[in-house]
Amino acid sequence: MRILVTGGSGMLGHVLVRALLTSHEVTGVSKNGNYDTRLCDLTNPEEVKKLFSGRRFDLVIHTAAYSDVDGCERNPKLAHESNALTTKYLAAACRPARVPFIYISTDYVFDGRQTALYSEKDLTCPINVYGMTKLEGEHYAADAPLSVIIRTSWLFGPGNPNNFVNAILARLRSEKAAKVLADQEDSPTYTRDLALAIQKIGQYAESFSKHNPGKEFHDTFQVCNAGVTTRFEMTREIKRILGLREVRVEKLDRLPSEHRPALRPRFASMSTAHYEFLFKTKLRRWQDSLKDYLSENN
Repeated sequence: MRILVTGGSGMLGHVLVRALLTSHEVTGVSKNGNYDTRLCDLTNPEEVKKLFSGRRFDLVIHTAAYSDVDGCERNPKLAHESNALTTKYLAAACRPARVPFIYISTDYVFDGRQTALYSEKDLTCPINVYGMTKLEGEHYAADAPLSVIIRTSWLFGPGNPNNFVNAILARLRSEKAAKVLADQEDSPTYTRDLALAIQKIGQYAESFSKHNPGKEFHDTFQVCNAGVTTRFEMTREIKRILGLREVRVEKLDRLPSEHRPALRPRFASMSTAHYEFLFKTKLRRWQDSLKDYLSENN
């Protein structure tokens, strides 16, 4: 397949591009042009049109996003442009040639008031700008005649020193004690596991397009590692895996609003039953994925 991946230099994008390159022709897109990608400002509709001009893609995967939750709260205009409008322009570009379009979304489209795992059919009600703009992106994604929304959560993996796992690793190695928040329950997701799921879904969407000319296709999947935890408990698990007995991990209930202006859902873990049933697979426990990541990168 000829596949376009946006956010090719991001934490998920660069893992996904590397995985896809083993058997597909991949074009990566990044505003900064890192990691063998094409330069394109996705917030500019004319540049998006040029990206598709003279090229025939079999699949488009939109991983690029402004995912700084507090940054989105401080700059809603940038969040809207980066998360919603880019999706609008890409979905529109996919329509003429009926290119299957995959949009990576978030568990933050939910408000966190449930105590049971969220399903794809549960009511969306974001409580921060990030979630609102990603939900708006979901609505735009559906404008493509063949669209798939993939909601995921709390990514960790190589390529971003600021993701939670990498940031807490640096603290555990440099400090005698670390205070960690325990105010959110969620499901960590290893980017390698998510990339594998995206490939399966992409092949499914491309196959539908090929064998059902003229028909539309819209679906939503939720993909995250199995299990629910807090950042505090995950830090303790990292400490246990690496044998960092001398470091003390303390629970922090909340941060002052000036340090964290965006509200977070208290519970945002999602059911992956739809994905697991359709593809006859089980997603790994977050503890197993975390152990693999730490063994590969430490």
